[in-house]
Amino acid sequence: MNYQIFEKDGRTWVECLVDEGRLSSEQDALDLVGACGEAGSPLLLFPADCLSPDFFNLKTGLAGAVLLKFSNYRIVSAAVVPPEIAQLGRFGEFVLETNRGRQFRVFSNREEALAWLLAQG
Repeated sequence: MNYQIFEKDGRTWVECLVDEGRLSSEQDALDLVGACGEAGSPLLLFPADCLSPDFFNLKTGLAGAVLLKFSNYRIVSAAVVPPEIAQLGRFGEFVLETNRGRQFRVFSNREEALAWLLAQG
């Protein structure tokens, strides 16, 4: 997975890049934890295109395993997911539950996701 480290108003975050690779395993999640460590920031932003289709299929367990890794390492993350995916079936129910917390949220656009992310921690 490729990522870039950004800074705005003295806040730093890691953002996944869409160009190559997808978050498709717990190892990918650990790689992103390492990237956050490298950046010195617990903030992570990723667009839907950086996520494997298995992430949206809750039966695979990938979303839970990845978010557990982020939670264990105190990584606050935001995903930018189009509404047609974020409101679909079981994943839509998952989004409703997770959007109440302070560790992970799903947004329909990057600006809202980034504003929430930078307000955390």
